[in-house]
Amino acid sequence: MERYSFVVQVHPDGVSTLENLATRERVKIEGLEEVGPRIEGWLEELEAMKLPQSPLPVPSGQGSPAGSDSRSGQAERD
Repeated sequence: MERYSFVVQVHPDGVSTLENLATRERVKIEGLEEVGPRIEGWLEELEAMKLPQSPLPVPSGQGSPAGSDSRSGQAERD
């Protein structure tokens, strides 16, 4: 599980900023109803950056031939 921290600055005259501590991005907000959607957007962006990379294809001629013993590289005999 990964944890992310967000800071909401609240002043006597209302909410003013929301900061994503992972990216150090700070945005001005007008009210608490903006906090949830903004954090959800940041989390989606962070998840998108972590998508697994597809494995690289094995160049032709580099893989083991069908029916071979991968431990020795020798073809199986009947």
